[in-house]
Amino acid sequence: MESADVVIVGGGISGCALAYQLAKRKVDVVLLERETLGSQSTGKCAGGVRQQFSTEDNVRVMRLSVKLLESFEQETGHPADFRQIGYLFVFTQPQQVEDFRHNMEMWHRVGLTEARWVDAAEAAKMVPVLNVDDVLGCTFCPTDGIASPNDVTVGYAAAARRLGARLKEGVEVTGIDIASGRVQGVRTSGGDIATRLVINCAGPWAASIGRMVGLEIPVLPYRRHIAVTGSFPAVPRSTPMTVDFHTSLYFHPEGDGVLMGMSDRTEPPAYVTDVNWDFLEKVFEQAARRAPALASAGVKTAWAGLYESTPDHQAILGPIAEVEGFWCATGFSGHGFMQAPAASLLLTQLLLDKKSEIDISSFAFERFARGSLVTERNII
Repeated sequence: MESADVVIVGGGISGCALAYQLAKRKVDVVLLERETLGSQSTGKCAGGVRQQFSTEDNVRVMRLSVKLLESFEQETGHPADFRQIGYLFVFTQPQQVEDFRHNMEMWHRVGLTEARWVDAAEAAKMVPVLNVDDVLGCTFCPTDGIASPNDVTVGYAAAARRLGARLKEGVEVTGIDIASGRVQGVRTSGGDIATRLVINCAGPWAASIGRMVGLEIPVLPYRRHIAVTGSFPAVPRSTPMTVDFHTSLYFHPEGDGVLMGMSDRTEPPAYVTDVNWDFLEKVFEQAARRAPALASAGVKTAWAGLYESTPDHQAILGPIAEVEGFWCATGFSGHGFMQAPAASLLLTQLLLDKKSEIDISSFAFERFARGSLVTERNII
């Protein structure tokens, strides 16, 4: 029977980054992906990378992720296509301005000193297509930006394989064997693997992996749409990722066009990834209000992917006390691509060194039983 020190379930960005970090530390790793690497939520995300969160721990994690993405090519030998064009959050309500004033104080305190306030006039200069008639203020962080989900996933996967990790595609996990309260092995469509440690990186499917060991992991799948326009010179490639915080509409340059998306906050959770064209019409209506020039942009392509959301919109990271040898790196609530570089390094440190350079105890699974939830409010 095949064996491994660690079996990672799920071959999106979280799984591939973790396989790399563990293999770098000489851990014998097998990663199992039932489809192809990066084919689900990772491959369908917008590629945003931002540090402007409402909780200190998320800001600290993201500052580390940005550092890792800046040196990604040097470390893995593969480009990340990380373009630090910045994130511009646009506020139209007094409460948002007040909330982000508090955020700004916290950002500066934890070292994100480059984040700053931008008034409507400066925002209009930064993003000439922006309608700023009702804008009360904005925050801007120039070290935020966008990276290529495919490049980063492929880069981590290739580097992990070079270091000896076995990344298997088209292999589905069908069960996890437990004896005396601890993990003994994994059953798969390609045979059994003996292991004492399983890490659940299954994203929107994390709950079903949890049930294999008798746990209820509170992760639900929510559909999120993205549309990309044809060539649109009015939004040059230097335009920051722009977020209308009230509606959740966002857009950023993509190739010679514009990528845009928005949350449908009324849609219940479901494993649905077909495109709802009626909803995309609403996205374009909001886009035309916030950036009137976009009203003339045609859709070149559109798709939908799944957010893996938790009740407090925070990730679930680390060991789960109820089952020895069962860890999670999931529930990133739409921020898995951007948080995975840091989360994988911190989890590797926690596993092998018994402590991580950033305290990630606030992301522990046990917070749900304790009821000590702190909601991440800066979600899109």
